[in-house]
Amino acid sequence: MAKKIRWGIVGTGGIAHKFAIGLSVLPDAELVAIESRTKESALKFATEFNVPNRHVGVGAMAGDKDVDVVYIATPHPNHKDETISCLEGGKAVLCEKPFAMNISEVTQMIECAKSKKLFLMEAMWMYFFPAMVKVRELISSGAIGEVRLLQANFCFKCEGGPEHRCFNPALGGGALLDVGVYDIALAQMVYGKEPVRISSMTNIGQTGVDEQSSMILGYENEAMAVLTCGIHLSTMSEAIIYGTNGFIRIPHMFWQPDRIVVKMGQDEEKEISFERLGNGYSYEAMEVMRCLREGKWESEVVPLDTSIAMMRTMDKIRRQWELVYPMEKKK
Repeated sequence: MAKKIRWGIVGTGGIAHKFAIGLSVLPDAELVAIESRTKESALKFATEFNVPNRHVGVGAMAGDKDVDVVYIATPHPNHKDETISCLEGGKAVLCEKPFAMNISEVTQMIECAKSKKLFLMEAMWMYFFPAMVKVRELISSGAIGEVRLLQANFCFKCEGGPEHRCFNPALGGGALLDVGVYDIALAQMVYGKEPVRISSMTNIGQTGVDEQSSMILGYENEAMAVLTCGIHLSTMSEAIIYGTNGFIRIPHMFWQPDRIVVKMGQDEEKEISFERLGNGYSYEAMEVMRCLREGKWESEVVPLDTSIAMMRTMDKIRRQWELVYPMEKKK
């Protein structure tokens, strides 16, 4: 087996725990460091996952010489600074979605990675599920003809109060950046380009963030993506990709799919199921390690141009809503 790749994680919240569990099933990965804002949180996480190196305070991870690559698992307003800090410390970075708050921050992150000649990738874990790999194969092979319509819904009911990350503007709250990013990412994956037209509508809640939204993205070949996202009600969490010769339906939780339903021409619908490795977070970690071993600075599956396109689309949508976050107003 190749030498183990040593991981550090910045953040100790729920997503950090899930990623650590994902790493645990990979024999060529080793979690060696954790960074938190508090000593207590770092110690608790380190004890749970047997992590030897514990760091307290923003930027502490950057100086850890035992770490090859860092997973950024903090709220998105912190992504830019923490990513750049780790890159400047010589670390490759896998940064949780959304990549950052806006295209300006994304551009700074990418420029830093390129100047340091280090790997950087947005953690769009959805792209790496075997089911989603199969979706891309079916689309590229023309199995369902030319894709003309995508429908995707990702709405859930957040039970937190106004200070919860979902509703707190200071933490980048709102449905678009939290779950709508998956809608946008799926549209980017299906069509492989940015929309030329965007129509959208949102409900802005009492805290000033988007709580429920609908978006229609239009493309040059008259194709469309019809998307919804929300954080105060639950909906059917499916996606359907319609082509001129059939469709692909992802019937449940399209952002972490284990099965798809395919209809091609006059054939009967066919369900294809896939076994999941661990909790699903292993796949993106495997891609990062493959790229590092091959000396790549970015992934072919989630290239930096894809992250730029997704963020640019979300920026355009937010401009339609006149939604500006507090940290953006300070600049």
